[in-house]
Amino acid sequence: MITISDTRILSAAIRAARGALGWSQQDLADKADVSLPTAARLESMLSSPKLETVSRMIGALEKAGVEFDWAVTNGFGIKVTLRKR
Repeated sequence: MITISDTRILSAAIRAARGALGWSQQDLADKADVSLPTAARLESMLSSPKLETVSRMIGALEKAGVEFDWAVTNGFGIKVTLRKR
């Protein structure tokens, strides 16, 4: 079960990935085919994200070269890296 703490980590990882690419929230929303308010709410944790929304956003980030390392040791954590081009 994902807790509110896990959601905060996920939100921070998406922000970090977007930042690594130099994308605005609008860029991410466009590439993930979600609305800007949806992307903003997920990043600011104003609501619980739908799995489909998270999947679309992560998929767009991965397609652009971001790698997520879903570490599960000692709790929930996510390492975000940008593949070398």
